[in-house]
Amino acid sequence: MPIPADFLNKIQRLEPLPITIQKMIPALNDEDVSLAEIARIIEFDQAIASNILKIANSALYAGWFQITSLRDAVMRLGTNVILELVLGQYLKKITVAAPMYDLTEDDLWLHGAVTSMAINLLAKECPKAGIPPAAPIAGLVHDIGKLIMVRYLQVEVFTILQRCNEKGITFVEAEQELFGFDHAEVGATVAKKWNFPAEVTLAIENHHKNPVPDTHPIIDAVVIANLVAKTVGIGLGAEGMNFTIDHACRQRLGLSFEAFCRISAATAVSLNDLKTAYGIKQ
Repeated sequence: MPIPADFLNKIQRLEPLPITIQKMIPALNDEDVSLAEIARIIEFDQAIASNILKIANSALYAGWFQITSLRDAVMRLGTNVILELVLGQYLKKITVAAPMYDLTEDDLWLHGAVTSMAINLLAKECPKAGIPPAAPIAGLVHDIGKLIMVRYLQVEVFTILQRCNEKGITFVEAEQELFGFDHAEVGATVAKKWNFPAEVTLAIENHHKNPVPDTHPIIDAVVIANLVAKTVGIGLGAEGMNFTIDHACRQRLGLSFEAFCRISAATAVSLNDLKTAYGIKQ
């Protein structure tokens, strides 16, 4: 069932992405963009530039020496990490508590950040899987639909959980029954409005589909990384583990159970550094 027109109109009235992010998004599809160009885009946004310098020197990304220039910070982090940071900073700013999902502001944002981090680890574990550079961005924003749902729908979490329990269905299926659409569909609509690459939109739209209707490494990566984030206890909320996944995603990526455990363990170990870098209370 398509998203109703009145809800689509609300999405269309969302504020646009900041101009710095709008300028950086095309870099996801441009292998020739230089780090110098990225530095030029962000150097006039003082808040973003100072945050990038701080995070480049944090335990999460720190190298052998302290960085003092924006150009050096961009060199250390790389284009996609920079865009993750810039976009993540914006999402952190606009994220609100999500009582409909029993998630706090930090819970909602951190789940996306941890999913993104897990995708980077997944790409290292499965170098032949063809996971595209835009995949960590897809992981970061895969649940953006939840943020929009809580803005425009006044629903008690008990209502959704009751439907799950009465019918023995997943949380996403309960969303579909109660509203006629789910947060993945809403998120894909927002991604299109914000001009994200088509593959990012595809991953957002299909990360809860089982089976996945359109096989693509970016969908498989987001599906598995979302599971990693939940496995280490980030973003559980009311949904908890009440969702299903297409196990063919793991097979297509060539991911063994042992490798999944390594990724989960590495993600858990990096959690404190991630929280410290972004100023989230432990």
